[in-house]
Amino acid sequence: MKAQSFFSPHMLALWSAIAALLFAAFLYFSLFGTPQIVTGPSALSRSAIGYAGIADVMHRLGAPIVKSRGDALRALDPAGVLVIAEPEPAIWAQKQRALLAANTVLLILPKWVGEPSESVPGWIEAAQPLAPATARAIASGAVPGIDVVRVKTVTGWTPNELGVAPVIADDIQLIKSARLRPVVGSSDGMLVGELRTNQRRLWILADPDVIENHGLPKNAAFAAALINGLRKANGNVVFDETAHGLAEPRRSSFWMLFEFPFVLATAQGMIAIALLLWATMGRFGVALSPPAALQSGKTGLIANTAKLFELARYQPIIVKRYVYAILRDAARQLHAPAGMPDAALVQWLQRTSQARAASVDCASVLKTADEVAASGRGGAALKTIARDIFRWKREIIDGVPRNSRTHRSDPRRGSQGGGRPG
Repeated sequence: MKAQSFFSPHMLALWSAIAALLFAAFLYFSLFGTPQIVTGPSALSRSAIGYAGIADVMHRLGAPIVKSRGDALRALDPAGVLVIAEPEPAIWAQKQRALLAANTVLLILPKWVGEPSESVPGWIEAAQPLAPATARAIASGAVPGIDVVRVKTVTGWTPNELGVAPVIADDIQLIKSARLRPVVGSSDGMLVGELRTNQRRLWILADPDVIENHGLPKNAAFAAALINGLRKANGNVVFDETAHGLAEPRRSSFWMLFEFPFVLATAQGMIAIALLLWATMGRFGVALSPPAALQSGKTGLIANTAKLFELARYQPIIVKRYVYAILRDAARQLHAPAGMPDAALVQWLQRTSQARAASVDCASVLKTADEVAASGRGGAALKTIARDIFRWKREIIDGVPRNSRTHRSDPRRGSQGGGRPG
């Protein structure tokens, strides 16, 4: 009767599935970490004030896109453009000199601040306009003395070197500076202004509405023309995310298992696990029954008895007794005189053997058995003794076989050919 399991099969399968899912989740978060949700003006943000949309548009147009949370200048190609979108004032004050060292830079001034949504991760609940002073502080870090203004409407964009007119509803943010050359502007100020210093080009986009996610449906062509106006052929577009306080995600220590030299130990562990699973997994078909500890029946009884005798080293004595038993049984069947001592009985059997032309001398076999029993050593000699005494009994009782050489020389036969006596 099988012992009743503590868990039912269905419950055990459920717990096994839950354990497998938890282990898979552990591996995922160990390898890739917890996904970072960004709602601000970042190329990682899908919110209304984010830049994930223009990054996707440029990628579809064939431009290599890099969202750098580390060293953006190292990731920038010589023909590429570095996009610094709405940096935070405190961080911008520390990093502006290093970031503006790039040959081609697009600086986008801030205009909105968003409140993250509690119902939809990655979205914003509402956006509030920032004071122009915030944008002025960012712009002054690149071009001292620059001014930021806001107007309700713009009658026309002249000049416009991009060839595509932007669409901005109201409260248009513009910049004014004698050091900037207008790329896209109006009589009220510049939407895009350029500053050239030797081989370096800096474009400042005053109003982010034309490039943020919420304004991209009406300004996708303008935003793409803006970036391509700075980017040379095959150049990449690098969005700097460090200006928003974003850093590279902390590398999980789990990755060390796949780096040299730790990968060698990992490979050994995986091989050990594979061998363990191979050794313990279920077989096809019904499992073989284990052999019985003790075999039943005469064969098993004889085999076990023989092993016990072998361990006790009783074989020489048993063979000696076997020889004496064979001699007495043969004497009984040949009707030997009763009451004869063993020595006389052996002489009588020896004479009978000679008379019947037996090929084995029973006295010699008995002598050998006595010597082996006295020495306690047997080995191959025991088999020879048992075989010879068995052969002797068969010949003296049943007669010598016809195909034996002894049979052809038997003086009681009439001829060597085995014919009947004349």
